[in-house]
Amino acid sequence: MRGVKYLMFFLSAAAALSLAGCGWLFSPPPPKLVFGPPVIQGEYGRITVSVVGLPKGMGALGVQFGGFSYPAAKMADVRIKGVNGYLVLAQEFSGGQGGFVVSTISSQGMDTGPVAVIEFRALAPVGAGEIALDETKISMVDVGSSPLDFELAQPVYYAR
Repeated sequence: MRGVKYLMFFLSAAAALSLAGCGWLFSPPPPKLVFGPPVIQGEYGRITVSVVGLPKGMGALGVQFGGFSYPAAKMADVRIKGVNGYLVLAQEFSGGQGGFVVSTISSQGMDTGPVAVIEFRALAPVGAGEIALDETKISMVDVGSSPLDFELAQPVYYAR
């Protein structure tokens, strides 16, 4: 009888340790900020900026000047446009560097989906590797104005 109790205790402890060790499998993935690859059609191009997995929704996104770098010889007339209820509050793009602020005026932010589109006139083909982001110059808050920790993602292909 004592052996059965020890066996049950051992099996319970093993199960608890196994579940504790696999806890990361059950936690939600961290929110992501995604700068898609450049998509060029004719002489116009665009880069879609999206969020993924924000529990409360994105309230605002700020990229300090220099946080977004691009090949100035291949991209001209760079500007950003808010989508899905987001407005551009500020933007500056010059000399291969850029920065912007995008915000929602709604009490509900986007939890997953596109929030802005960077548009440009393509002077030559632009590869995803030519766009650089400085994560230290990018910040994001939820609709309650609480700072968000996020992963920065920059896929190298675009699927339609």
